[in-house]
Amino acid sequence: MTNISPSHIKRFLAAAGLALAIPLTVAANPGDHRQPGDCSGMEARAALGKRGGEMGPHYLRSLNLSEAQRDKVFEIKHGQAPLMRDKAKAQQKVEDDLRKLAAAPDYSEAKARTLGEAFGKSVAEMALARAKADRQIFEILTPEQRQQLAERKPGDDAPPRGRGGEGRTPPPAR
Repeated sequence: MTNISPSHIKRFLAAAGLALAIPLTVAANPGDHRQPGDCSGMEARAALGKRGGEMGPHYLRSLNLSEAQRDKVFEIKHGQAPLMRDKAKAQQKVEDDLRKLAAAPDYSEAKARTLGEAFGKSVAEMALARAKADRQIFEILTPEQRQQLAERKPGDDAPPRGRGGEGRTPPPAR
């Protein structure tokens, strides 16, 4: 029988613990290797408030808004938030009601049509509210900034895909 010293056992247990801890840590949070509190990409810019339009529509990002313009964009978006939240809650409720109706024993085409129309109305109201806010924001732009917007190609105003980065593709649909 071999004589194993306690120091060898301690080193073996430490190495085994480390060997198990690393893969378990990675498996617990795949794809996101940032430390807590670590900001990168859009999050860092939004936290610092350096870029015009980060909190507003994506098409404002390259227009170099003045601080006064950024403040006005913030006021417009902040003022719109409660309305949009209420509309989103109403839309979610109608969607849930429609889903419940589909599985209910008292399903009727008339009830489904009424709920479908209510859902369509809520979607339209949200789109109109966004258009109104976009128009208010457009009105605070200088003529030069409006010209820059007009000269953009149709795909130039698309928001970046993926979380926080250009060039990232969305995950495949399942």
